Amino acid sequence: MSEKRRCHCLVIGGGIAGMESAITLADMGFQVVLVEKEASIGGKMILLSKVFPTLDCASCIATPKMAQTANHPGVETLVYTEVRRVERTENGFRVTLRRKPTYVDPAKCTGCGQCEKVCTVGRPDQFQEGLVPRRAIYIPFPQAVPKKAVIEKRALSPCSQTCPAGLRPHALVALVRAGRPIEAYERALEESPIPGVLCRLCAGYCESRCTRGKRDRALPIRGLQAFVSRVFHESGKEPAFPPAEEKGQKIAVFGSGPESLTLAYFLARRGFSVKIFDSAEKAGGIFLDWGVPGEILEAELKNLKGAGVEIEAPSAKTLQEVKGEFDLVLVPREEEGEGLFEALEEGVLSFRLLAKEKGQVALGAALARRMAGLVEDFLAGALSEEELLKEPVPEFKLLQGQETPPPVFLDLVQAQERARACLDCGVCSECRQCVRTCPAGAIDFSMKPEEIEVECGAVVVATGFKLYDPTPKSLLGYAAYPNVITAMQMDRLLAPTRPYNWVLRPSDGKLPGNIAIVLCVGSRDRTGGTRLCSRICCMYSIKQAQLIMGALPIAEITIYYMDIRAFGKGYEEFFQQAKAMGVHFVRGRVARIEETTNQDLYLYFEDMERKGGMRRARHDLVVLAHGALPQSEVQRTFKEGPRTDEFGFFQEADEDLEPGKTNVPGVFVAGAACGPRDIPDTVVHAGATVAQVAAYLKQTGWV
Repeated sequence: MSEKRRCHCLVIGGGIAGMESAITLADMGFQVVLVEKEASIGGKMILLSKVFPTLDCASCIATPKMAQTANHPGVETLVYTEVRRVERTENGFRVTLRRKPTYVDPAKCTGCGQCEKVCTVGRPDQFQEGLVPRRAIYIPFPQAVPKKAVIEKRALSPCSQTCPAGLRPHALVALVRAGRPIEAYERALEESPIPGVLCRLCAGYCESRCTRGKRDRALPIRGLQAFVSRVFHESGKEPAFPPAEEKGQKIAVFGSGPESLTLAYFLARRGFSVKIFDSAEKAGGIFLDWGVPGEILEAELKNLKGAGVEIEAPSAKTLQEVKGEFDLVLVPREEEGEGLFEALEEGVLSFRLLAKEKGQVALGAALARRMAGLVEDFLAGALSEEELLKEPVPEFKLLQGQETPPPVFLDLVQAQERARACLDCGVCSECRQCVRTCPAGAIDFSMKPEEIEVECGAVVVATGFKLYDPTPKSLLGYAAYPNVITAMQMDRLLAPTRPYNWVLRPSDGKLPGNIAIVLCVGSRDRTGGTRLCSRICCMYSIKQAQLIMGALPIAEITIYYMDIRAFGKGYEEFFQQAKAMGVHFVRGRVARIEETTNQDLYLYFEDMERKGGMRRARHDLVVLAHGALPQSEVQRTFKEGPRTDEFGFFQEADEDLEPGKTNVPGVFVAGAACGPRDIPDTVVHAGATVAQVAAYLKQTGWV
């Protein structure tokens, strides 16, 4: 069931244009809902070092605006939320939103960052433009609004999806990679009492689905599990379980196979008093027959005792002797039947056995976990006996397993080396280290996507632009050479919250002494990107040149350009100032970039000012000033969307007389969503759009 809201205006995009529009409308008395797809508002401006031509701190301007937006009583900010549909109604619009799960309760999270310190999965940090990694659980950046942690989680990794016993192989691998084998074993105990036994008998279904196997070799997950089990038992550490609320009911379980042990374990973890009776000389004797070493089995049985399960083996007690002492007696049944359970007599149920050979041990464990939940519901009165007996045996759809035995790892270094090959294809591994660490108890893996329906009178599109990805231009070497970076990456190197605390070459950490800035990458280009001039590239490149000379006074800076378009107030003076500081401007189109033996770069360009022809220059760092492209995703959410121009940006009805107004009544566009703009022009345009919105709402009676 979706949530419903009603407001005067919905603003799509939480950048500088969206924030300016929302605040101005709210100051005029309108109720505004601001939607931002990222985990924090701020847009691209918060990523910048300084703004041109004044060289004021970008964060110092944007952060107060972000705080004002989040705290304004007339603005409701929905972050990590995407627009799904925009439909016209009789008197306005119905907008369907999808709020993505963050897996962190924002009401509890204090933004302390403790969870990031223990996370075992690394990801490229989008705030730092991929220059350094972050964790799967992260706070977007230090000035984030709201400053709440988010867990990046696509889905369960294929290995974790496939494990019939419910173990999390991805968590195991991530914890081993982080050098935490004890924690890896304790994580496995949340899903099984005998993980060290299962890994020695299982057919390795997880390994058959390992994504790494499509590239070279699948990870030896069973071998890693056996290794962490051995490390845990050799450490002498006793398994510790959180106390469960005592149910006050006693359950007897006969047998000590995979189903019996797992069933007893999870019933004990749920607060029941459980005792196992087995006529065999040693509990778990079937595992010994299947080749499990006796010392491993003995160590694994301590997990059941630690959970509160009593084991009596060998036991000569009969069913009739036992049933009077217990509220429920569970007896294994080898015969096949339609249901999981059969009633033998009052207070006695038989349960189905599935693991008839060692390769099926994980299936038996999975079945027992399901049975434990059903027994709990039955004893709590949530499930009648008739309903319990009708429960069918679930079908397990499994891929072919591995026939080879798991490898043996001698030490942690060897295990870590193999674990580092994990691709983290599901991102979050569900190792639950953040759950243990969070002092506020804010982590919630049960979160689901939420649908929100908003009724509004007007919609303002302020989605800004996206930057051109120069990877397809292979001749420029962006994806091939580490010392070819984008302009946004350079801005991050210059920002106060920079990744390296200095301007350094990514390849070797050296201070660059000869830097090239290549303009019009993806702009004014018919072979890729856009034919449109992006308007901002010349000036932000000149800004970066001046900032680099301040950070590296001895560095040589060369800007390769087609035309310098310094059109705004103070821009020409800013350009001349850079020349006076010693920045070299070379008019020439760059053809290709090649790497030398020491990772310096040869830049080949057409000399358009001097002697002409092709020339070559050597630099130790090259910055590609990439252009601005339209954000086309939001266009697809409109059933009857506003027109776009030939370049893909939203088209205004009349940019001179009616700025921000589109061909669709009630739909407006602000800032760079209708064409590349610098920050001052974006703020002015957002203000003009707000005037159009206010007039429209008054005209249609939404005031």
